This record gives sequence, structure tokens and C-alpha cells, in this order.
Amino acid sequence: MKSRQRKIIIIIFLIIFALSGICVAENDVKEERISSNEDLFEGFVYYADKQKTYLKSVKEKFASNLDSHYLGLEIIKTLLKGPRLVHLEATWPKGTKINSFFITDDGKAYVDLSPEQGMMENMDTQSELLAIYSLVNSLTLNIPKIEMVKILIQGQDALTLAGHIDLEYFYKTNMLMVK
Repeated sequence: MKSRQRKIIIIIFLIIFALSGICVAENDVKEERISSNEDLFEGFVYYADKQKTYLKSVKEKFASNLDSHYLGLEIIKTLLKGPRLVHLEATWPKGTKINSFFITDDGKAYVDLSPEQGMMENMDTQSELLAIYSLVNSLTLNIPKIEMVKILIQGQDALTLAGHIDLEYFYKTNMLMVK
């Protein structure tokens, strides 16, 4: 009789122990979800207004644990996807791809993009400026390490983006384009 009572007590003990472990595991998952939401920071990405006359900043959430390189890639990907808001326009043609991105120790960022063939020819001077500064401002204002940005097209220095604005130089933040 005593051995049967011991077995029952041991079984009850094991059940209680197992259930407490499940509760602890569920609490850990909830805490992890909460902390992952807290590990986000609000950055700004710049898109054009409907008339393509100026840039407008949009708050976007990015993981705060990303280093400057990966944060830059996420910002560029977000910018190239285009805005979710209907009153704003993308500054880069759909289908533009990131070939490479890197940041030097002296604060220079290089962004190599491949727009789809023929998409850039439809851009006027203002559209080119908006495309350049949407990228430059989105990177320089969110990543303190980046002071200036050089845009490459298909792995090469390009004279212009679409025939109007010189791409031979590095660009710095320009808030005069933003309203």
C-alpha cells in the first residue's frame, strides 16, 4: 500500500513539475515578444509627394540591434519597396535592385543599384533630385556613421542617373527638399 501511495505522490509531483515548466516556458515566450517589440527604433524614410515636388518623411520601424551595414540595407530595401501611404510616391522605379552597399571608416557610404532597363529615361530633373536625396537623407539621417553617399549604377560610376543630375560626387543630407 505504501509503495502505491509513493507512486501516486511521485506522479502528482511530476505532473505539477511539468505544468510549472510549461507555465515558465509560456512566460518566457511572452517576455521575448515584448522585448522584441522594444528592440525596434523609429527611423525615417523619404518618399515623394504625389506631384513629385518635394520629399516627405515617413516613420518606419527597424530592429535596433542591427549594425550600420545591415540597418542601411534594410533602409534601402524599405525605400525601394515604395510607400504604404497612398498620398506619397516612390522615388525609385519599381524593380530597382541593390547590388551592394558598404560604409567606409571615414563616413562614406556606397550604394550600387540596378534599376530596370529603360525605367530611368522617364525621369525629369526634379525626379532625379528626389530619388538621390530620398536615398541620401534616408541613410544619413538614420545612421550616424554615414556622412555622405555615393550612388553607383550597375557597379559603375555613372555620369548621371537619367541624364540630368551629376552622380560623380558624394551627396550629403539636404533638408531643403523635405516638407
